[in-house]
Amino acid sequence: MWQLIQRSYRFIRTLWAVKALRQADNDAVKQQAQHALSELLAGSRGLPMKVGQVLAGMGDESEYAALTQSVEPWSLKKMLPVLEKAWGKPVSTILENIEESQAAASLGQVHRAKLNAHETVAIKIQYPDIAKAMQAEMRLYGLIPAGGPVKTWGFDLQAYKQTLNQNIHQELDYLNEMKQQMLFSGSVHVQGLHVPSTYPLLCRKNILVQSWAEGVRLSDVATWGLPQRLFVARTLMQSLFQSLFQAGLVHGDPHPGNMLFRYDEKEPQTTLLDFGCMLQIDEMPRLALLNMIAVARGERDINLLTLFSAMGFDEHKLQAIEAKLPTLIQLLCRPFIEERAFDIEHWDLSASVELLLGDDKWWFRSSAPANLFLVMRVFQGLLSQLILLKVKLPWFPLLQQALKTSTWEQAKAWTPDDIEIAKQPEVQGSATHLCICIKPHGKNEINITLTAISALDLENLMPELIALEMRDAGVHLSDIRKKLLNDGLEPQILMDMEMPSYHCHIELTI
Repeated sequence: MWQLIQRSYRFIRTLWAVKALRQADNDAVKQQAQHALSELLAGSRGLPMKVGQVLAGMGDESEYAALTQSVEPWSLKKMLPVLEKAWGKPVSTILENIEESQAAASLGQVHRAKLNAHETVAIKIQYPDIAKAMQAEMRLYGLIPAGGPVKTWGFDLQAYKQTLNQNIHQELDYLNEMKQQMLFSGSVHVQGLHVPSTYPLLCRKNILVQSWAEGVRLSDVATWGLPQRLFVARTLMQSLFQSLFQAGLVHGDPHPGNMLFRYDEKEPQTTLLDFGCMLQIDEMPRLALLNMIAVARGERDINLLTLFSAMGFDEHKLQAIEAKLPTLIQLLCRPFIEERAFDIEHWDLSASVELLLGDDKWWFRSSAPANLFLVMRVFQGLLSQLILLKVKLPWFPLLQQALKTSTWEQAKAWTPDDIEIAKQPEVQGSATHLCICIKPHGKNEINITLTAISALDLENLMPELIALEMRDAGVHLSDIRKKLLNDGLEPQILMDMEMPSYHCHIELTI
């Protein structure tokens, strides 16, 4: 109980540190806040430390980089009882020797050891009671209220929480990690890629034993010659392509601490570690994603709403930006359009999407399936790796090389015939924009501009607390929808009212 209280207290301190970081108004204050948050996260292990590893991104230059390089491990004396309890026998009956850990992580730490059969192995031992602590932290996480665009734009927070919860439970089960590692090793075959072999007879739910791997970090690879950097970059890219599009099993945690590299003049070796967070992608989303690339390249003509729906998007929300989807696909798939090596330094995707969609970007983001943020993190990891290595690669030719000969043609022959899109009702009117202005008392106002047709979805757009105050005042958004369906989308003020906590102004304009 006392441990839970301590972790809860640290969790609350972390939330305050995040708030301080967001409110930092100059570089010196921001750096100080980042340092304080990093120390809090590193000392917590469990979920807070995992948050820190996400903040660290994919490079070694971040304020949070120490969280991907290891924190202070527990002593071997403290971890040996965990090992002996799991094996049900003295460690000496299995191991010739075991060393103090040099690599501590969020859920456990790794020890180098030698089996009595003389093989050198890595033994990952889960921290005692970390599973209970993580469950408690997840419950605390579930109490955090949603606000801002997340609430305004109807994100399925329950689905996001469920996805996060599932991944945490998977990472806590080292037997599941062992199976995923073996499956990945048998399914993904790329030149230069190495996956350590596991020892199933010695693995337990809280113990993972695998062959020992040596190597340097990606930041060291960045100092190698261009041919070696290009080889490593090709290995990383083709490993992602083959695992995503063909195997449907993607390594979901691509931070620098999960990769090791060994120099070789002709064929450098890339070793992937930590298969606890794996993304399983079903066949239909994989085929749809390949078809998105084909559409961007002009090799297919297919209904884009159907395509996004097959990937798991909410097609009803996408209808608000349907006219912009062809351009959006061109922006998203730009590296695959060109046959030559693509320079990602000149690919400012965020700025391009912002210019195209403006506030409508939230339609796209809120319509996405819950696991998409994990897939995007993997692609962001690849981009960061290519930037660090200072190389340019031809994406589409390498995609074709990574897949079986028939996979690309099979994908282009696929048609999602069984998916039907229910269209929004067609409503006439001269209004082109829906303008929403919400001003919380004593705070800055929030202004959002959407397409006029969005007025038919006000019930889903309006934050829950505001909608509740409207209902208490006798205003029902469903009545506004009925009126617009009858009268059309003409310029008008739909609402201008003072409520206990907010002033709300909603207007259709030209």
